[in-house]
Amino acid sequence: MNNSALILEKKCYINSGIENENFQAQLFNNLIWGIDEVSRFTSYTKGTIYNLVSEGDIPYRKRRGRLWFIPNEILKWMKGEL
Repeated sequence: MNNSALILEKKCYINSGIENENFQAQLFNNLIWGIDEVSRFTSYTKGTIYNLVSEGDIPYRKRRGRLWFIPNEILKWMKGEL
């Protein structure tokens, strides 16, 4: 997926909002997310997230072979601030 298409997709998703506020609050209570939480929040497939990680297009950390994400960094990334 090229970068401009990804930015457009992120903006469309942010503008549509998250339907369930409880879902959003529950996600942000966690200090760190795994790939499943990022997938649910962004509506991207796990494969797409792995591709974004490999291209360095999404903020992440890797520890002991697992990917970890900071919720506020993902939100800023979706807003285009990172």
